[in-house]
Amino acid sequence: MGRGKDHPTYRGKCSKACETCRRRKERCDGRQPCGRCISRNVAFECQPAQRRCATRSRDAPSIGHQQELQRQQVDGDVAFSDGVDDGQSFFHHMELQSSSHPADDTCRSRDLGGSPSASAHHHMSRLLRDSRGKYMFIGDSANLSFLQSIRKVVEDAIGHCAFAKDPLRYQMLEAAPDGRPNWLYTDSKGTPPTPTLVEAEYLVRSYFLANNCVLDLFDEADLFKNLQPWLERKSAETDALTPIYYLVFALGAQTCPDDKDQLAETYFSYGRYFTAVSFAEDPSISTVQAYAMITMYLLGASRRNAAFMNLGTAVRAAYALGLHRKEIAALFTPGEFRTRERLWKVIRILDVFMSASLGRPPSTAETRDTRSEDNYSASVDLCTVFETIMNEVYSKRMISNTALEKISEHQRHWAANFHKGLDEDGIKPTPAINGGKSPNIGLMHVKGAYYWTIILLTRPFLVDAVSSYIATANVPSAEGNSAGVTSYSDKVLVHACVDSAIRTIELLRILLDFNNVPKRLPFLVNYIFVAALVLGLAHFGDVAKIFPVGVHLKLAHRLLAMFPKDAISSRNTTIVEYLLHACDTVAERRTKWDRDRCAVLVRGMFGKIHDDPAPSAGLYSASPTAHMSTTTARSSTEPSHQMDQSLQLPLEEGNQHGDTAQYDPMSQTKGLISGAAAGCARPRDKGRVGPSAPTEEASMTQEEFEKVLQAMSPTTLWFESYDDNFPLFSTTDAPTT
Repeated sequence: MGRGKDHPTYRGKCSKACETCRRRKERCDGRQPCGRCISRNVAFECQPAQRRCATRSRDAPSIGHQQELQRQQVDGDVAFSDGVDDGQSFFHHMELQSSSHPADDTCRSRDLGGSPSASAHHHMSRLLRDSRGKYMFIGDSANLSFLQSIRKVVEDAIGHCAFAKDPLRYQMLEAAPDGRPNWLYTDSKGTPPTPTLVEAEYLVRSYFLANNCVLDLFDEADLFKNLQPWLERKSAETDALTPIYYLVFALGAQTCPDDKDQLAETYFSYGRYFTAVSFAEDPSISTVQAYAMITMYLLGASRRNAAFMNLGTAVRAAYALGLHRKEIAALFTPGEFRTRERLWKVIRILDVFMSASLGRPPSTAETRDTRSEDNYSASVDLCTVFETIMNEVYSKRMISNTALEKISEHQRHWAANFHKGLDEDGIKPTPAINGGKSPNIGLMHVKGAYYWTIILLTRPFLVDAVSSYIATANVPSAEGNSAGVTSYSDKVLVHACVDSAIRTIELLRILLDFNNVPKRLPFLVNYIFVAALVLGLAHFGDVAKIFPVGVHLKLAHRLLAMFPKDAISSRNTTIVEYLLHACDTVAERRTKWDRDRCAVLVRGMFGKIHDDPAPSAGLYSASPTAHMSTTTARSSTEPSHQMDQSLQLPLEEGNQHGDTAQYDPMSQTKGLISGAAAGCARPRDKGRVGPSAPTEEASMTQEEFEKVLQAMSPTTLWFESYDDNFPLFSTTDAPTT
């Protein structure tokens, strides 16, 4: 008699079994993790079966077929989101789906002058939980998407480590306050606080120092001119300047070096409350200014999703006023024209920053000719570069020759007119301002954004190059050379990515020389973190031989540690610390590998009288049998992890049991020495072998030794004196008799 559906052991049919049950030919209940995997204590290995894509005889599917596949994928994603019970399993599914093949997380590299067909950019979008447990969309260009791709590359290279298995890797940090927002009850708290003139001037100066270029809303002279009359008003009076000044004070207190966080939150609550009371329903210049400052404050408070929502209000108000059209601004007086133009510039800067850093579509579109020499602005033109990258590369999820040439040409034009554009933006070209007492944050904002555009455009090629390098490091030379070949144009793009990251760190290292650096700089923190990720990824490829990535990665860690009050910066500091440990691990393995290979040649030529430790295996394969403890714990929520240290090579594809073979350098002694008297070889130059023979002592026969001697060039050894008048061996005149 069959079991009913209510029976506890009933196993219903499911449309898609997990990989483990499919491989074992067992019935799966379709859950994540499934009951079979839970009962076998392998729930962490339960992965949804990957869909087998049928190959078509033609070069590309029809448009209708592509639309059908996209519709099926969207339907499947929605169904999966609705039926998920375990958030951790859901994120595990998303990670596996987006990066099951490391090399596929990037667009396929190719020559710029090659075929005009575009290279498909693999889907890297994912959902992450915020602090309240809600799913938030993170797109392809987001830093967190790039971070997840790097984690897969690192895990493929060295196995489990603190960086790859970060317990917070599926979460999006949001420092949202608990409960309802406090600013809603501001009116019931009595008279708002009013600073003294000295305190107000200090906060205004801090505002302009930290937000130079990115929040260029006002003339500094105008704010100081109206400051004293506003402070002398009656406390009960509220005008259009009240929310503006409170928000300026809030940003100044939030960014100043002094500990004024509580005061900043108080000013922000009043400024936000008066903004809602005065400007919420009537679009005006003050409305856009207020919501732009609210967005910037929330960015500094590590509340990116809240900032994203308030930016939407500012954008809608800007469009309602026609700020997006220059010809409309030209209808007003010169002073009003300048105000409208600089306000649109601020909206564009905030929008492209949020769009690129979170991977979300831009909310604005430029209608101006930003390359025009008339009132040329470096910031506005650079925003157009960001918009083009987002629309032509990440929105289409492919990189074509046309897009590369178009964007690179625009970047060259921007670099040629960079200094002229600084004058329009009111940014000084010197690294320091105020007589050398303060860093020029505005210049750092502009230059850092320029380097970020290069990284956004070229980082898929870096991921592809490093993934190919790791995949072919332990492959025989005949296969490895053909699989890991990188064209010259792609090498240029890879080098441009790493070079931009290094120049970003060099640009910002001057912050270490000042004591009055603002304690919150979200734009610069973003630049540092992106550069650190690029440098850490480059450390796992052969690019590290050309660029000093290790030194600058440590420098990036020091720069991030300068902002302990910033929650996102503190989190990024922890991630970079994990990445540094992973880089140290692969560096130790490379050194040990080279030492073992050289030791084989030395022992083979001269013999040995000492005992060596067990030889290492492959360079980029991890063994689950040996671990190296890594002290990377920074808090109770981030415990220390174990890093795999031993090296291991997979068997040939014909091995049905999935065993592993330990590579013994001794087994290749004769082959290496007979044809390589030139010395030590890199692992990818000589390749790997299959299952190794039992370890044996390395020795050379007389015939092999003679072959080595024949391969060497004759060398004459000269024993000269240190100087013509000072012989190597001192002489003493013999006594005369």
